[in-house]
Amino acid sequence: MTKKDLAERINVDPKTLKNWETSKPELLKLIYLGLATEDNIKETELYLKKIKEIKDSK
Repeated sequence: MTKKDLAERINVDPKTLKNWETSKPELLKLIYLGLATEDNIKETELYLKKIKEIKDSK
């Protein structure tokens, strides 16, 4: 994900994101962790759906 993509995803200006890199690095870490968590949740939901489909097909 590019920084421009990240800025769009969290609805901030890319310049703001650049400023946060130096002034609020911990905030950026939290944002990245939150996005990674969100991705993991979506992936887990997909696996659960597939497991349910397998279970229901038997």
